[in-house]
Amino acid sequence: MQNKGLVKMRVIGITGGVGAGKSLVLTFLINEYGAEVIQADQVAHDLMEPGKPGYLYVTKALGVEILHSDGTIDRKILGEKIFKDHNTREIVDNIIHPMVWERIKQKILASQARLIVVEFAIMNNNRDDTYNEIWYLHASRENRIKRLAKSRGYTRERSERMIESQASEAEFIAGCDRVIENNGSFEELKEQLMEILKSKGQEKI
Repeated sequence: MQNKGLVKMRVIGITGGVGAGKSLVLTFLINEYGAEVIQADQVAHDLMEPGKPGYLYVTKALGVEILHSDGTIDRKILGEKIFKDHNTREIVDNIIHPMVWERIKQKILASQARLIVVEFAIMNNNRDDTYNEIWYLHASRENRIKRLAKSRGYTRERSERMIESQASEAEFIAGCDRVIENNGSFEELKEQLMEILKSKGQEKI
């Protein structure tokens, strides 16, 4: 990412499976480094609001049965369709994902922040020079299941289904520049992040 005016911008992508602790990392980077955070899930959510491009294309492809009576998308019904039907998942992914990455790029280009962190759970197969680095937040399967039970009340079965539906560890690592371990304490995680950012010339606020 090139310098924008007098602002030396650094853009980091953070990815990892469900329960890996991405939200914890984001909160730390916001509080300690003043990071501007862009979450791919929220961008996708916004694109699916009535009148937005994602909404128009998805409803055209899947029909009105995914809508509430007020015309908004019933995300529970849509989620069930995606989970049960691989074809439906592909249709929605092929519509929404390119829009999400393009919208994220627009947000980055419009920002004046020194540190921008983009969080996503699905890898962009068409990675460009938008990011200085992409980090993979790694946690063991068992730790992820325990965290999901504690933070969201998920059963082991539900957590395992969600983990299986996401990219494998090898797929995540293949698309990333750095692995952040999150199997220990929060202090250990913070030390890793601070050391990395210090080595990149990123100072705390």
